[in-house]
Parts: sequence; structure tokens; C-alpha cells
Amino acid sequence: MIDNAIAIYCFFDDFLKKINHKEDCQRQMNDAEIMLIAFIAMKSFCGHYEKALQYVKESGLCTFVLSKSRFNRRLHGIEDIMHFIFLAVGDTLKDFNTSMEYAMDSFPVNLCHNIRIKNNHLLPYNKEYHGKCVSKREYFYGFKIQVITTIQGCPVEFAIVPGSWSDSRGMKALPINLPDGSRNISDSGYTDYIAEDLMMECENVWMDVVRKSNSKRKESPYRTYYKNVMRKVIENTFSQITAWFPKRIHATSINGFLLKLKLFLWSYTFHKALTL
Repeated sequence: MIDNAIAIYCFFDDFLKKINHKEDCQRQMNDAEIMLIAFIAMKSFCGHYEKALQYVKESGLCTFVLSKSRFNRRLHGIEDIMHFIFLAVGDTLKDFNTSMEYAMDSFPVNLCHNIRIKNNHLLPYNKEYHGKCVSKREYFYGFKIQVITTIQGCPVEFAIVPGSWSDSRGMKALPINLPDGSRNISDSGYTDYIAEDLMMECENVWMDVVRKSNSKRKESPYRTYYKNVMRKVIENTFSQITAWFPKRIHATSINGFLLKLKLFLWSYTFHKALTL
């Protein structure tokens, strides 16, 4: 745990120095330490910042530790920087992905149970966030996270969209900045012939969608079988990411809730990149 934490801290610190990130000289905790504590909170304490702060204090990883409220403010202030680091790591993983194959899918995140929608204070009821998870055969109120992973199951791109959005619509929130000649495997929910043709013509990226039985574009059974097998990679990735989630993600604002979702994905990617 401590060895991984030190490695992550060194990576964050070196990256910030490389991009000439400037900080106030009077700060007693730098931004690399803030990112490290957020990583530890997501990986080992189900997103509980206070437990992570206590851990780094008792273990001696940080000589000075902020209060929970000050830590929260600092963390919200570097959200854009952390996303920039994630994109940089994602680009590196794409360069090392010699198979040129990726998998795309989505998974739901409940904000609350259906019966508690009216009592929910984080996000007042909005039909756009009331979606249905077909695989679980249940409705939910919250968000969908669209993710693209390498064939090794490491996320390289993601987008958080309202729960009612279909996969074909949510796909358009992703940058889909894949290398030339890549193959992006996804299920039949992402069927969009116009988008497929545009991606192939403009970006030379093959949007390889599992075809429905009534699809206008037929394919051989062996290709359908191969795609179904490869899609299990991203399904396993979702299981591993959600295993880091607590039973209830605690947040006092919708921005804090969304930040925690992003942190879980960022932290999982950094952890996965270390173990590849």
C-alpha cells in the first residue's frame, strides 16, 4: 500500500513539475499530496476522505494534513488538472496498446432508490435522469458512465451522462480520440450507421458494433461471437470499478457526487496502469 502510494505521489509530482504547475509557496500541502490522498480514499476507503486523511497522518506519508473541509476545497480546485492527467495517461496507454482494439460500454450509477426520488436533495427530480438498466431489468435515478477501455481493461476515456440517455446518444459525449486504424467494439445499443461511417471516413476508426437480428448490416456468426467474448473485458472492468464504490456514495452537493465518480474512475486507471 505505502509503496504504491509513494509511486503514485512521485508520478503526480513529476507530472505537475513537467507542465510547470505553479502553487502558492505558503501552502503546507502541495497539489500532488492532495491527489495522492484522493487516490488512497478511492482505492482503500470507499471514497471516505476523512479516513484517508487520518491514514496518511498516522502512516507518516504526509508531514502536514489539512482538515476535511479545506481538503475538499483544494480537491475541487484541481479537478481540471486531474482530468488532464487522466487524458495524458489515457493517450500513453493508447500508444502502448499494440492490438489497436478497444471496448466501449456504459454502466448506471444510482443517486438514490426509486422510492426516495422525491426526498432526494442532491438532484431534484428530472425525467432526464430517470433511466432503465436493461441488463438488470430495473429503473434507476442517476447517471450513466460511458467508458472506453483497452483490451486489457484499462479505461482511456469516459463521460458521465444523464441516466435516461441511450447508449447511442451517450456515445456522442465521448471524444473517441483513438489512434488511426483502431477497432472499437461495442454492443448493439450503440448502433448508429451515420456515426460509424463518419468515424471510418474521417478518423479511420472502425466502430465494430454487435449487430441486431434485424440489422441492415449483416455479419458472420464468428464475428459476433468474437465481439461478445471481447466485450466481457469491459464488463469485468465495470465489476472491478464498482467494487470500489461504497453502498452509498456520500456527498453534500451534486458537484461533489460527480467529482467522486470521476475520482473512482481516475484512481482505478492509475492503479491499473501501475499493474500492467
